[in-house]
Amino acid sequence: MRTLKVQARRATPALLTDLQSRGLIRRLAPPPHAVTVASEQQIVEQVELAREESGPWQMLVVACNRSRLTYLAAHSDIESWLFFADPASKPLLYVVAADPPEDFARKAERGELTESDFVAVEFAPNDPSTSFFTVPAGVLHDELTYPGPGRAPVFFVPEPSRMTHTRVDLSHYDIRVKPPC
Repeated sequence: MRTLKVQARRATPALLTDLQSRGLIRRLAPPPHAVTVASEQQIVEQVELAREESGPWQMLVVACNRSRLTYLAAHSDIESWLFFADPASKPLLYVVAADPPEDFARKAERGELTESDFVAVEFAPNDPSTSFFTVPAGVLHDELTYPGPGRAPVFFVPEPSRMTHTRVDLSHYDIRVKPPC
């Protein structure tokens, strides 16, 4: 079994902007004109709209206490990611493939994955600049936390109820996420 130690990075606005520029997430941040809305005015704008064939949206609650990465999954449509949680929770780790699904799956199958094929982001709950974003369709990802005692992080996922999932098996790797330096 090949062991990979993927270095986590603390979630920062700059890191999330980089992930967004690479098409790996879409940040949920109000546009500048919404932040400066005038008194007695209201702005309502659509942020995301799922494809009709994906079905109605659903809201999931996810409690995550896994620390070993055994697969990455991609969805056929966008999903939102909302980390509202107890501040005493263990950190939530979002692990994403740095490559498109086909390339990543090919490397995984051939045993060619390296640490640079992953981006691991450590999130603290309730941070308005980093705790909320959407994941584009087709992006391979999973959520973990660090091993050991402590309250598992809990997050919410509003997503289409009929979208499909694709998994890339990583059980033949020993992938551990290390805390940020």
